[in-house]
Amino acid sequence: MNQIRERFDEAAGEAPPSRLSADAVYERAFQRRRRRAAGWTAVAAAVATTAVVAAATLTPSGGQPADPPTQTADGWPTGTRDGSIVSIAAADAEHLYAKVNACGEGARCTVNLVGSDDGGKTWTVRSEDVAGDVSAPSPGVLAQTVEQQNTDPAGPQLLHIPMVSRDGGRSWRVVETVAGKVPKVPAGGWIICAPPTRPADLCTMLAVDPVTARATLLANPPDIDVHDTVAVPAAGGLWVSGWERGGEHRPAVSVSHDGGVTWATSVFGRGDADFPAPEMYVYPAVDSVDGVTGYTVITQPDPADTTGVGPTSAATAGVRTLVYRTGDGGRTWQRVHPGQTLPRAAYQEGDAYVAAGGTHVVLTRMDPPQEWYASTDGGQTYRPAKQPGLGTALLHTAGERVLAAGPGAYYAFDADALYRSSNGLQWTRTVVKVTG
Repeated sequence: MNQIRERFDEAAGEAPPSRLSADAVYERAFQRRRRRAAGWTAVAAAVATTAVVAAATLTPSGGQPADPPTQTADGWPTGTRDGSIVSIAAADAEHLYAKVNACGEGARCTVNLVGSDDGGKTWTVRSEDVAGDVSAPSPGVLAQTVEQQNTDPAGPQLLHIPMVSRDGGRSWRVVETVAGKVPKVPAGGWIICAPPTRPADLCTMLAVDPVTARATLLANPPDIDVHDTVAVPAAGGLWVSGWERGGEHRPAVSVSHDGGVTWATSVFGRGDADFPAPEMYVYPAVDSVDGVTGYTVITQPDPADTTGVGPTSAATAGVRTLVYRTGDGGRTWQRVHPGQTLPRAAYQEGDAYVAAGGTHVVLTRMDPPQEWYASTDGGQTYRPAKQPGLGTALLHTAGERVLAAGPGAYYAFDADALYRSSNGLQWTRTVVKVTG
């Protein structure tokens, strides 16, 4: 751990774009790594199939706590049992996927990928002993990233091997990184970040073609320092977040509705007298479900607060959380939330989503019992929000506690069940029961 920490300190000493301290870079980089893990490509341009087979023995990562959990005597997280859910993915309202534990009596657990083509009524096993995080970045396509430790003489490295499936998770191909550039993301494709060589490295954008199983540099990336992609459904366009280049290096969002040929970029805080000082910037948390209405939450940390939760007194605590809204697909953004009614928290990607009717729902307490606030008036005010039918100990997939697969298709999960909603506000509990 000391060697790893030294590398983070070295990166922080080179004036990272966020202008945070070494401690902050160390924490932020780990947060970013956990979010990017589902999209990182392998360091090598091609990976032998035998490496993928070997990687099947790795401990699954999707849905598990970010920090090392309490473990049982055999090394598995406390509470792991046969049939418990590890992570979920969804392409639309009908095609659902889940990784579930398969624990034979007296044997070590493995993780199977199961799927449903009828909205969760029936489930079948698609792949056994799945090691990587699984997502549905585009209709008809699944993606997974398998982690493998190599044996480098200079020290072991963790490789992230991307794979794609076009048959519902029954078979997989390794995604190969190829030379050259493409003018736009191919039909049915998506963007990912190439693996960083240092913790403070920015996102180098690659376009994935699921038909050829290749990833290629995008020729026209946005003119910002990108730190991550935003989990917007494929029909909503390409969304990325990061910081402006030069100047105050303020938080920024770029959106493309033509496959990455052109980008609309917005930089937040210009002209706002109460915007945080540069050393207080954190990553913007951006959300949209339809690619039209979206929100960005920017948090100003309170150095005196060590809890990260609890309401803010506007009279004494000043600005803590700034919210911006777009109604034109990210082309323009307006400052909302004038009353500062959101409780303070270290908001980041995955802590909010846009429900039906443009309602913005924000997770304000992460520890169970989880709590939510919502705005039904375009971000002007936020109030405590009940979530009828939704569990209060939700787990997450790559940081997302509520997965918005598209308008009318919202999903969440805990270890015991999957939760479905057509509007993101009222929920139906579904047990994932494999029938074949």
